Amino acid sequence: AVNRTPERVFKVVFIGDSGVGKSSVIHRLCQDAFKSTFAATIGIDFQVKAMELEGQVIALQLWDTAGQERFRSITKQYFRKADGIVIVYDVTSAQSYLHLREWLDCIQEGDGDGAVKLLLGNKVDLLAPTKKAATEVAGSARAVEAQAAQRLADECSDSGKAAPALFFEVSAKSGKSVGEAFVKFA
Repeated sequence: AVNRTPERVFKVVFIGDSGVGKSSVIHRLCQDAFKSTFAATIGIDFQVKAMELEGQVIALQLWDTAGQERFRSITKQYFRKADGIVIVYDVTSAQSYLHLREWLDCIQEGDGDGAVKLLLGNKVDLLAPTKKAATEVAGSARAVEAQAAQRLADECSDSGKAAPALFFEVSAKSGKSVGEAFVKFA
């Protein structure tokens, strides 16, 4: 735990479809734990994560937004002064990946183009080692290839205003790559 007062505070907004694990990623980052059930976020919720990077203490204000369509207009308002936007999808759900373009449009409409972006493919712990195994055991088949997601992350700079998004595949459940992703992001 970091005991010094943060020298900088960064506002980070989490977006993505309902059920992709936004709240779980935040919980893993802040509590280093996993909760198997979360009630769907209504509106917006937030937590703070202090971390030390290169001798400097920073605080990340992690804004957890509702994934349901009816809350999108509320979510857009939070992009305006965001330093970072984390776009989360579920690697076992093609639909959550296909909706990423809509979320990227939301960022533009909400004036969040200047924010640093992090694309997270969550739930890699659910992946079966092979397609054959997915049918034989309780694993899930991969619905989104990492290369396709990396291409989408690279396209985030096409507006000319922004650098490409960072991209990581993570597991909020096991903690795989969550810390690493946020150290790079910060």
